[in-house]
Amino acid sequence: MEDYYKIPPRIWKDKHIQPEGKIIYSYIYSKGFDKLLINLNVGELQQVVKINNVGLKKVLQKLESNQYLLFQEYDTGMYTINLLGCK
Repeated sequence: MEDYYKIPPRIWKDKHIQPEGKIIYSYIYSKGFDKLLINLNVGELQQVVKINNVGLKKVLQKLESNQYLLFQEYDTGMYTINLLGCK
């Protein structure tokens, strides 16, 4: 059970992901490690890291291209995210 609380170490070693992206991924992971899908609003992330919707979309695209998650923007600034390899 403790393994679910640990963020996968491969993301910390991944040089393709910027530090801001790693912080965003850890926030998403801590919010949804035990769920199949989570909803994310750019406004809730702005309390953790200074980012706008365009920047968040770029980070999510980078995380998706490196197979950490899948995302879909269903409204401006609102996303459905599926974490890959967490179960």
